[in-house]
Amino acid sequence: MVAAGAVAHDERGEQLLLDLMRAEPAFQKAAIHVAYYACELRKLGEDAHDEGLVHFALSRMRVDSDGFVSLARLRDRLPNLSFSGALVPAVLRLERAGIVSLTIDHARPERVQLRLRVPL
Repeated sequence: MVAAGAVAHDERGEQLLLDLMRAEPAFQKAAIHVAYYACELRKLGEDAHDEGLVHFALSRMRVDSDGFVSLARLRDRLPNLSFSGALVPAVLRLERAGIVSLTIDHARPERVQLRLRVPL
């Protein structure tokens, strides 16, 4: 049973395949690369997959006027990742690797900035 408004997991996959068929050629070619990247990350384990997913999502998100993406927006973009169990640990590992910077701004706490020197 699926709640009203929700999409069953395999229905989402089927929708993805249909959307790929309708996509512009540039997106179809990009999807091939993303699919290979995702498969390789899965081979490296759950932590690597989570880190790659967070890095990819951040690289595709618009930043605010100060150049930041909030953790709340990132969480909304990746609702299937547990916030404290997967998303935050992945962000912390990416920070240790020098890929993202965590900034605590008292006016807007816990913002994430993707460092442009580490492209995906």
